[in-house]
Amino acid sequence: MCNCGGTPDPGKSKLKDDMAAESSQVRKTTSRRCECEAHIVLKAAGLRGFVIMSFVEDHNHPLAVGAENMFLRCNRKVSKSQQNFIMDCSRAKIGATRAYNLAKEMVGSYENVGATVSDFKNFARDVKLGIGENDASLIIDKFKLRRKLSKDKFYYDYKTDREGHLTGLFWTDAISQANYEIFGDIVSFDPTFRTNKYNMVFVPFTGVDNHWKNVTFGASLIAKEDYKNFKWLINTFKRAMGHAPTCAITDQCPAIKKALQISWPHTKHRLCMWHIMNKLPSKLGPRRATDKVFMSKLKSVVYSDQSSPLEFEEGWSSVISEYKWQDNKWMSDMFRRRKSWIPAYFSDIDMAGLLRTTSRYESSNSFFQHFHERGDTLVEFYSSFESAMDKQRIRTVEDDKNSRKTPRMETPLRIEKDAARVYTLALYYRVREEIKNACFHTSMPEITQTDDSRVFMCKDEILNGKIFQVSVKRSTNDVECSCKFFNRYGYLCCHAFAALQQCGIHTIPRQFIKARWTKDALKNHTSIGSLETPSNCDKPERTKIKLTRAWFEFESCLDLVGDDEDKLDMVRLLLRDMESKLQNDSEQDGEPGQAHRADAFIGPLPLNEEGLRNPNISKNKGSGSRIKSTREIFIQSKGQRTCSICNKTEGHNARTCPTLKK
Repeated sequence: MCNCGGTPDPGKSKLKDDMAAESSQVRKTTSRRCECEAHIVLKAAGLRGFVIMSFVEDHNHPLAVGAENMFLRCNRKVSKSQQNFIMDCSRAKIGATRAYNLAKEMVGSYENVGATVSDFKNFARDVKLGIGENDASLIIDKFKLRRKLSKDKFYYDYKTDREGHLTGLFWTDAISQANYEIFGDIVSFDPTFRTNKYNMVFVPFTGVDNHWKNVTFGASLIAKEDYKNFKWLINTFKRAMGHAPTCAITDQCPAIKKALQISWPHTKHRLCMWHIMNKLPSKLGPRRATDKVFMSKLKSVVYSDQSSPLEFEEGWSSVISEYKWQDNKWMSDMFRRRKSWIPAYFSDIDMAGLLRTTSRYESSNSFFQHFHERGDTLVEFYSSFESAMDKQRIRTVEDDKNSRKTPRMETPLRIEKDAARVYTLALYYRVREEIKNACFHTSMPEITQTDDSRVFMCKDEILNGKIFQVSVKRSTNDVECSCKFFNRYGYLCCHAFAALQQCGIHTIPRQFIKARWTKDALKNHTSIGSLETPSNCDKPERTKIKLTRAWFEFESCLDLVGDDEDKLDMVRLLLRDMESKLQNDSEQDGEPGQAHRADAFIGPLPLNEEGLRNPNISKNKGSGSRIKSTREIFIQSKGQRTCSICNKTEGHNARTCPTLKK
């Protein structure tokens, strides 16, 4: 029968009083039904086929013509390639509507898409609904499979509450573990909010790689930012990596501090300078925080890693007295905690110069927030996390490639060429600045010589003529400077380079080249290999890789064709023949229905023998403290629309009710 047959509102003969009592809101909608009687009735006649029993040809409404045909249900279908495209876009933080617009540009017009924007949004919705109550068990099953395929190199752990709700989840793969082994001397971790639908706190563990960029060692989701969760997280990280880091950088959260003191007693805990300095406007007021002279004086005292503790305290007192901040409680509290965040007190920590990089937290959080949405399920969150890690690791590959090139030298010294051969490009530029400063901004007013060593008194013009003592041992080429720059950053200072030049040493002594800064820092780790997925990956991953390669091979063919019309006709003819053959094979095998087309992206539902349940909605910092607008209060006061199937107000309606799938 015609799809416009039937009455416009079937089953809507309720009394007005009953409707008012049920809900104060009436949905504004339309119906295509207009009691059209056009139909055809067929009866099976055995081997003869079918017999027409009744046929009414006339319609009582206009038929779809032209561009309207694309809105007919028979012409609307989200193809498999479009489904893949929607999911790929979601991993890149592109919603269904924008994905639809991109699809239109790719095929030329909306008519050629073969579906509407509502079809795209409905598919994305079906994926979320398909995950539903199985979110936690699906992500754990995915982790189990990854650990099995990686031969136990992928590590994960989770914890639940008494009712079986997921409250903590940690994971790290083989590449992250290898990175930690090389670059894990100093680790920072900062809780990030609003990354998933359960309001769980996202905690990435971050370090600095040999290109002076952030590298992720592992990640976690915890239900609440409290001592118990942080203690579990810190112990789990140590089990996964085998040992605790030398130093941990965090914010001023007391729960983290307590957990670190108990679980990592030998790890030095330092506070993030970026967090503290970022609070200045709220603690001192916007007027003082925007005072460039005041901020310049304060930062010159706080950020100086060449100052001794005594010099810092004198400089701090001078600035505070000049601007009369002696009575400010927050400034006084920060001064009492100075050993936890001021570089002048970090002389006992190797590579403490990495703590001086104040934007590590900011850049790490900003990086991951480009991939996550507040309403993501755990499965979607992890899929986006993998996309983020792919971007981070391909950036590392690009940096490795660029480091193989020969940079332009700025001095004729052989020691600069040696630095270019050994260090990555990012580190070479830093070392080159020290070599240039040694040539143009240092002098040796005093030299003392013994049988096996020479002692230089080096005057640094950049630091207002400050004198540093540098000693060089001839037999071993050992060099030591009183500025302790090598201990903080892992490469030699300008004073050391000036002394080596005076001694006629034209290469960097190999004992002063830290492996973490070299081009081959990860060369000996078998875990760091090709970014391609291994051959023993699961079927969906293999299928995705083959689809991607097939697409690029097709694009390569089109590149070879160019603008030649004869070659384009040949390609189209071959494609039509291939499509005809594949269509015949599909009809013989039977095409799967569209009722559960989203299930392919979710995977088989797990058995969930552990009784694992989805996390509860967490309430962390800032939850419930937002001031609601008058419009929002009015909308909430009217009440939510209920589903006509289950009579619940859980963000669905009769078409998307979960009970329909049971």
